[in-house]
Amino acid sequence: MRKQWKVFLGFILVLVIVIFALSNSQEIPVNFLVKKVYLSLVLVIIGSALIGAVVVFLTSGATLFQQRKEIKELKTTLQEYEVNNEQKLADEKAKFQREQENELAVLKANYESLLKEKDQALAAKSNESSENSSTHPIDYYD
Repeated sequence: MRKQWKVFLGFILVLVIVIFALSNSQEIPVNFLVKKVYLSLVLVIIGSALIGAVVVFLTSGATLFQQRKEIKELKTTLQEYEVNNEQKLADEKAKFQREQENELAVLKANYESLLKEKDQALAAKSNESSENSSTHPIDYYD
């Protein structure tokens, strides 16, 4: 929609310039530093407008070229950052997984050692109770 308005406005401006130029059709002298030439005012007005359009196009074209070049460089930089961030994320994820696996292994080892200690203590109590039960016979008729 914005481009349509620009085209429409440009068309209106060109139409105004053409109407203005056609309404001034007398011949005038134009000085080219060395030579004086008589031209129609229509040609001078339209020629001036065309030269102005070319100057605007060239200056805006140079700016546009620089902006496109900068956009391309920024896109390249952004892609590099994305790749680097993905690599860093993968590295951090692997590091975190290793830390969690190490912590889990330590916890398992602690659990196994505590379990062995409890089994040994249970075995020792069961040995004591079996020794005590063999020395004191149980009288079922008491």
